[in-house]
Amino acid sequence: MRLFSICSTLLFFVISLNSSYAQVVSGKVLNSSNKSGVPYASVVIVNKSTKSKKVGVASDEQGNFLLAIKALPLVLEFSATGFITKRLVIGIDQKRENLIIELDETVKQLSDFVVTTEKISQEELKAPIETIKVDLKAIQSTPSFSFFDAIGNLKGVDLTTQSVIINSVNTRGFNSSTNQRFRQFTDGIDNQAPGLSFSLGNIVGGSSLDIESIEVVPGPASVFYGPSSFNGILELKTKNPFDFPGLSFTAKAATVTVEKDRSKFFNIGNSFISDLSLRYATSFKDRIGLKINTALLNGVDFKAKNYRNVGAGRSFHDEYNGENQGIDLVNVYGDDRSLLVSGPGLLQDTAFTVTRAGYREEDLVNYNASNVKLNAELQLKITPDIILGFTTFYGITDAMITNEDRIALRDFEIFQQKVQLEGKNFLLRAYRTEQDAGNTFNVGVLSEEILQRTKPNVVWFDQYRRSFENGNGVVIPRRIANSTFPGQYLKFLDPESDDFDSLRNIIVNKPITENGSRLFDKSGLQHIEGSYSFDKIQNLFEKLQIGGNYRLYDPNTNGTIFTDSIGNDLTNFEYGTFVEVSKSITSNLDISGSLRYDENENFKGKFSQRLSVVKQQNDNQFFRASFQRGFRFPNIREQFFNQDLGEKLIIGGLSQVTDRYDLQGNSFLEQSLEDYQNAVINDIVVENRQIEFAKIRNSNIMAEGIISQDLFRGLKPEQITSFEIGYKNLIQGRRIVEVNYYRNYYQNFIGNLRVIKPRTSPAVDLQRSIEQAINPSSSDLIYVTANSEKQIVTQGLEILYDITGLSGINFTVNATFADISQDSDDPLVPGFNTAPFKWNVKVGHRRINENFGAELTWRARTNFEWQSPFADGFVRGFSTFDCQMTFKLPKVNSQLRVGANNVYNIRQFNTFGGPEISAFYYVSFTYDPFQSN
Repeated sequence: MRLFSICSTLLFFVISLNSSYAQVVSGKVLNSSNKSGVPYASVVIVNKSTKSKKVGVASDEQGNFLLAIKALPLVLEFSATGFITKRLVIGIDQKRENLIIELDETVKQLSDFVVTTEKISQEELKAPIETIKVDLKAIQSTPSFSFFDAIGNLKGVDLTTQSVIINSVNTRGFNSSTNQRFRQFTDGIDNQAPGLSFSLGNIVGGSSLDIESIEVVPGPASVFYGPSSFNGILELKTKNPFDFPGLSFTAKAATVTVEKDRSKFFNIGNSFISDLSLRYATSFKDRIGLKINTALLNGVDFKAKNYRNVGAGRSFHDEYNGENQGIDLVNVYGDDRSLLVSGPGLLQDTAFTVTRAGYREEDLVNYNASNVKLNAELQLKITPDIILGFTTFYGITDAMITNEDRIALRDFEIFQQKVQLEGKNFLLRAYRTEQDAGNTFNVGVLSEEILQRTKPNVVWFDQYRRSFENGNGVVIPRRIANSTFPGQYLKFLDPESDDFDSLRNIIVNKPITENGSRLFDKSGLQHIEGSYSFDKIQNLFEKLQIGGNYRLYDPNTNGTIFTDSIGNDLTNFEYGTFVEVSKSITSNLDISGSLRYDENENFKGKFSQRLSVVKQQNDNQFFRASFQRGFRFPNIREQFFNQDLGEKLIIGGLSQVTDRYDLQGNSFLEQSLEDYQNAVINDIVVENRQIEFAKIRNSNIMAEGIISQDLFRGLKPEQITSFEIGYKNLIQGRRIVEVNYYRNYYQNFIGNLRVIKPRTSPAVDLQRSIEQAINPSSSDLIYVTANSEKQIVTQGLEILYDITGLSGINFTVNATFADISQDSDDPLVPGFNTAPFKWNVKVGHRRINENFGAELTWRARTNFEWQSPFADGFVRGFSTFDCQMTFKLPKVNSQLRVGANNVYNIRQFNTFGGPEISAFYYVSFTYDPFQSN
C-alpha cells in the first residue's frame, strides 16, 4: 500500500501542473461512396513520437465528432475499420468547426484495380529495432480459434501449446513451456504469475473483443522492459473506451478431437468448447471513459498421451516383459528412477535396469478446462493530452500446464490492479499482481505418493532384487513386488478401482509438505515505473528519453515451492533506470543509443547498452544494424526453488539453498551414472565379464563425475552480447521484403545441472556410494539451477515476403533458421528447444465480395531436440493447416465466422511430454459495430 500511496501523490502532483482545454474541432465523418455517416470513427491528434499515446475521440452513431484541443496547428487522423485512414492538417487560421471528412472504403472497386490501405508506416520501416505488429483488422481475420494462437504465425515466433487455453510465446531460441526469458504485457502490465515467473498465456489478459493490436519485439529488449526481457517481449494493447464505445459480444463454439485412436481426416470431434465474450464501453462528454469486459471459456483440454519409452530398450516398448524391465514412459509417472540389477543367469552373468510401474496421466486427472476473465477500466481526461487511468484484470482457470512437472491448475487465480497517468511526453504507472493457486496439484507427485503409500520404493526395489537373486527370473519378481507381500502393504492399485479414487482424493487435498500433492502459492509482486521524453533538444538530439522502475517480489508458498517455510519469509526487490537518445546524423542516417543500470537485492548492479544505426537507401528502403549487451537476473524460482517432486528434487542456485544439500564432493553427475550403467551392462552382457569385475573396471566413470568443490558456489546473472543486421523494403506500396540476421553470445547461461547424491559420500567409500547411486531408494536425483561453464552461441536468419495483389488478395510467407553451439564438455543442460527451420504461409482476402472474406494459413516445423526438467526427448516435425470464412451481416452490425484449426487432424505435440494437439472446428458470431464497417 505504501507503494501505491507514493504513486498517487506523484500522479496528482503532475495533474496540478497542467492547464485545461482551450479550443474545439468539430465535424462529421462520412462514407465517400454513399455520404452516410461513419459510426464510431476514430479521430485522434497525431503525435510525432511513435511511443506517445494518441489523444482523441470517437464519432457518434451518425458520424459526428467534437474534439477539445489545446492549440493549433495540429494534424488529425481519421480512421475506421473498413476504411482508408486519412490525415488532415489544421492551421491557425483554418476552419475548425463543422468539418466534413470523407473516408474511402478499404477495398473500393475502380474498374480493374483495387485501392488498399497502407501496408506499413514509415515509422515502422525506419524503426531501429525489429518490431512485428498485428493490427485490429489482422486480428479479426485470423483463422485461429483464439487470436493468441495466431501469434504463432508471425516471423520468428515459437508458440508452445500447454493446453487448449494456455500457450507460451518465445522468440530466438531457448523455447520452453516456462519462457522465463520472454516477457508478456497487457497495457503495460507484466502478465507473469509471480510464483511461476512466467506468463500463463492470456488467462488474465484482454478478451478477443478488446484487443486492438499485438506487438512482438524479438531479441533483447532490456532498455525499456527490464533485464528479464532477454529473448523479447509481447505487448497486447486493448481498446480504450473513447475510441471504441458501445456494446459488443461474441459467441464461439468448437468441436475438438481429444479421445484415443481418432486419427481420421476431417474428424468433426468428440468434445465441445464454448467461448463467450462481452464488452461495453462508454464516455461522458469526452472527459470520462469506462469499459467493462467479461469472457467465459469452457471445454475439454488436450491430453498428454506420449507413451514412448525413454528408458531401457526400444522406444516402442510400452509394457514390461521378459526382455525389458526398465521402461520409462513419458506421460506415465512413478517409473522415472531405475535400479541396476545384476546376478547369475542361466548361461552367464546378466545385468539390466528395473523401473517401477507408474500411472498414466489420464488416470490421474480429469481434463476439464475453463477460464473466466473480468476486466474494468476507468479513464479520466485531465487535459486533451493527459489521461489518468484505473484498470483491473482478473482471471481464474482450470487447465493443464508443464512446469518442472505436469501441473493441474485448479481454481488458479490471478488479480491485477493498475493506476496510470500518461501524457504526451511522460508516463507514470504502478501496478500489483496477486495469485492464488487454489486447488492446484502436481500430477507427478500425486502418482509418486500413491505408489509410496501402497509400498515404499525402498521395499519395492529390495523385494524385486532379492527375488531375482533367488532365481525367479525377471517377471515373477515384479509380481511379488506389486503384491501385498509380506502382508502389511497394499498391492498395485487399479486406476479404475474405488480404492485408487479414495487414495487419490486424500493426496490431492494435502499439501506437498504433508505428503500430498497440493500446491500452496499466494505470491505477489508490486511494480512502479516512470519515463519522460524530451523532443529535439537544440541540435544535440532528436529525442531524449529517461526512465526508471522498482519492483518487489513477495513469494508466499509455505515451503511447498520455495524456501519460504514458517519463520523464513522471503522477498526480493530490483530497480533500474535508463536513458535513450536518438539523432539524425544526415537526412538518411539515424543513430540511437541507450544505457540502462539495474540492481537486484541478491546481485550486484549491471549495465546494459544498445547502439543502433538506420540507413535510408531511398524512400521505402532501409538498412539497420545494432549491437547490444544485456543481462538477466535469476528469477525467484531460479534463486529460491526448493521442491521435492518425488522422483527428483529441484532447487535454486543461491548458496543459501544449495549449501543445505552439501553436494560438492558428495554427489555424482547424472550423466556419469547413465554412462556407468551402460558400460557395466555392456561388459557383463556383451563382453561376458564377471559382475564384480565389470563394476570395479568402470568405477572410474563415476569417479570422474564427482561434483567438484568449485561448483554450486552461488548463482551469477546471465549475460548476452548480441549483433543484428536487418533490411526492410516497401515496393510499390504493395510488397514488403524483410531480412534479419542475429548472432548472440551468452555467458553464465542459466540452466540446470543434474546430480545423484547417494547416502554415503564418495570420499568415504567410492564403491559403496556407487552401489547406492544406482538404487533409487538409497540416493536422490537433484536438479540444481546453475551457470554454464563455457560460452553458448546462437544465431538465426529471419525472412519475410508480403504482397497484396491488385485484386485485394494478400499473400505472406516467412521463414526462420535457428542454431545453437555449445561445448560438448559443459555439463549444463541449456534447453534450446527450437526447430532449426520453420515457415508460415498465409493467403487471404478480407473482402472477396461486399460481405465475404476468407483466410488460409499453413505452418511447418522441422524435427528438434527438447530438454527440460520434466522430460528430454525428440519432437517430430509437423505441419498444420488452418482456415476461416467470414460472412458479414451489415444490417445487424455482425459477422459470422466458420473455421478450422489443424484441418486434417494431424496429431502433433510441440513440447516433449506436453499435450497432443488435434483438430478442432468452430463457428462464431460477433456483434461489433467496429467490425461491420
